[in-house]
Amino acid sequence: MNTLLRIDSSLRTENSYSRTLGDYFIQQWKLTNPNGNILERDLNQQLIPHITQKTIDAFFSENPDKKSIHLSDELIDELYQSDEILITCPMYNYGIPSSLKAYFDTVIRTKKTFTGTTSLKGLLENKKAYIISSMGGIALDLHHRNPLENHLTFLLNHVGITDICYFPLNGTVIDEVSNTEKIALQQSKILKQFN
Repeated sequence: MNTLLRIDSSLRTENSYSRTLGDYFIQQWKLTNPNGNILERDLNQQLIPHITQKTIDAFFSENPDKKSIHLSDELIDELYQSDEILITCPMYNYGIPSSLKAYFDTVIRTKKTFTGTTSLKGLLENKKAYIISSMGGIALDLHHRNPLENHLTFLLNHVGITDICYFPLNGTVIDEVSNTEKIALQQSKILKQFN
């Protein structure tokens, strides 16, 4: 039985392009995995605090304060339970939402999700990730990854996830008339993943 972890990071709960495509992805995933398990992590509803010096000290301690690492352990357990990971991500001020950055700061942890100092090795191998990204003011060539995809790819690679599919929705405020067509294009790409 496959397990999918869905991570949403849009501040919008309604009229969000990334969430809308994420919902479509989930519909198709359920058809292909009728007995599959879906874990949901909505970073807008389940806020993750930014890490502190105390948290970092606990990450590197041989005898860490359990309270300081409890959330990190919980989030990392979700990643290990999952065969596939779906990240829906809008662009805010030319980057990923701070909630998603806080998530990765909490799960990228030595001896838990990666090992090594000079030669790093990610520990979350044999997992597949899907990135649904949306950007309002930048319309990029579909043949090149957008800044969100580049950043998330680096973070996922760091923990050992290298099998990644991309579904970008770029330039949503540049030509709003064609957004329906852009969404349909990405839906068709999502559909191909399951056929």
